[in-house]
Amino acid sequence: MFTTLDRLKRPDPVIFAIVALLCASTLVVYLQHRALVALDRQTAVILQKVAEQTATAVNLEIRRTFDGPVFDVLPAVNHPLLAAGRLDLLAPHYAKGLNAYPHVERFFVWSELTEAVAPGEVLFYGGRGSTPVSRAEGERDPLHLFYRDSPMGRRVLETARRYAKSQRIYAAVSERIGQTPYDFFVRLLYTDAARTRFFAVLGFLVNLDTVRTRLFPALYERQFAALLDPRDGSPPFQMQVVDDTGRIVFGGRMALPAVAARSRFALQFYPEEDIGPRMASGIPSRQWTLVISPRAQSASSTIASTRTQSYWLSGLSVLLMIVALAFAVQSRKRAEQLARVQADFVAHVSHQLKTPVSLLSAVGETLALDRVRSPEKLAQYVDIVRGETSRLSALVERILEFSRAGDSRRGYELEPVNLAVLARETVEAFGRALSSNGYRIQVVDTGAAPVVVADPAAIEQALVNLLDNAIKYGGESREVTVQVGITRSDATIDVIDRGIGIDPGERARIFERFYRGAGAAMNRRGFGLGLAIAQELVAAHRGRIEVESTPGSGSTFRIRIPLGHAAAEHEPRRILPGFWARLRGPRMAGEARRRGTA
Repeated sequence: MFTTLDRLKRPDPVIFAIVALLCASTLVVYLQHRALVALDRQTAVILQKVAEQTATAVNLEIRRTFDGPVFDVLPAVNHPLLAAGRLDLLAPHYAKGLNAYPHVERFFVWSELTEAVAPGEVLFYGGRGSTPVSRAEGERDPLHLFYRDSPMGRRVLETARRYAKSQRIYAAVSERIGQTPYDFFVRLLYTDAARTRFFAVLGFLVNLDTVRTRLFPALYERQFAALLDPRDGSPPFQMQVVDDTGRIVFGGRMALPAVAARSRFALQFYPEEDIGPRMASGIPSRQWTLVISPRAQSASSTIASTRTQSYWLSGLSVLLMIVALAFAVQSRKRAEQLARVQADFVAHVSHQLKTPVSLLSAVGETLALDRVRSPEKLAQYVDIVRGETSRLSALVERILEFSRAGDSRRGYELEPVNLAVLARETVEAFGRALSSNGYRIQVVDTGAAPVVVADPAAIEQALVNLLDNAIKYGGESREVTVQVGITRSDATIDVIDRGIGIDPGERARIFERFYRGAGAAMNRRGFGLGLAIAQELVAAHRGRIEVESTPGSGSTFRIRIPLGHAAAEHEPRRILPGFWARLRGPRMAGEARRRGTA
């Protein structure tokens, strides 16, 4: 009583396992979430740093492009050559400058040589349209690559002469010519160190409208694409340029993420820090803004990919814990089921043993007290002893059969077996004990005589168990049919009854140990081991048992054994002749001796 109460009060360990699993899963998910939040922050910091470095690199490229004509093109031809009128040497450098620096619309030049051709104005190289200034035979003329644009040329030369009075070398001017805003950059070359008279003027023009529409797309294609969209697996970036009024010049309107680097640059097309002291005039600073940010899809996909991998790993961990718990719960259920089955088995065996033991005890007590006087009464008591002893022997034999069938170390005595002969002899021996009860077992001769390599005692025992099952659940019908045949590469033995049949829901479980279906209520004999033993014996020969059944119309159990070869799963080993016969009881032993196997 106290043990039962203690068991009821004792907590179920599975509940603790479930609670522990839920806590562990929650902890894993929480820690994973915290780690991902920290990872997102670190990713954002890294992207911010990379964006800032990229913005710095792009800004340097812009500055280098803006300063390039002053550093590379204008100083390319030295004073003596320009003084000698070698403008043919200047033209190739202007051509390279137009190709390298897309913000320059055209270069210009003035000297005594150009003054003789176009008085009071500079000559231009590059740009749209031209009025050739060649005076002689084309290519021999050093001015054949230059052209005149009189209104623009006079304005530039006037600007140069105006700022030459300051005796400075450089001048930058922003003017509107017609409807177009321009920036002029002028370099003056003097004849003497006192800078009282200049002999040449060099420079270039920048169309500010073109800068807004064409400069940054051209720079992106030439220089920035490799920085913003690297091919080494680094995250790609997008670029936006905003002018000093807040108007977007390049990049269009785009949703900028929180991670973005902004860098300001001066829209001045000369290196003010380097030549500022030598400039007669400068252009007011126009501060434009460069914005570099990760592409929205790239940033989100990078973070999403990281999240996916992390959640996948944590999800797999949780799944494995759940699977482990499921196996533990299933194992516990199997253990509980086995415990119940064993308890039922012990109770059933006790019930089966109780009656014969009680009768034998009563008979023994009666005989011991010498109360039997007549020979007829004595014979009756002897019959009771013989019958109950036989019943006890059958019960013990069933238990031994089950233990032997489940022994994986058991060997088989293999030999060629004619299944038709074995089935007929087994049915004859089995049917003798049933003829007095009105049962009739018929062997149908199909003409087939399949021969298999098997242990005849094991196949015989499997067939006996199927016959016993057919008799138990034969219902009102007392007829059983046995039929031997060949199907493809298998030999078959069919045991057909016309009894109660098997419900479809129970068909998958009838070969389980100790399982007894709903029809077992009509038959108290047996432990639910006969079909399990038969299946294990047949499976040891690489065969199988198939079932076809219709509730209320009967069942057909078919043994299939491969033809012509040994089918045992283990290496066959010889056992003592007649071992099976001696363990099967007096009835089967006698039949075995008649067949010469005992």
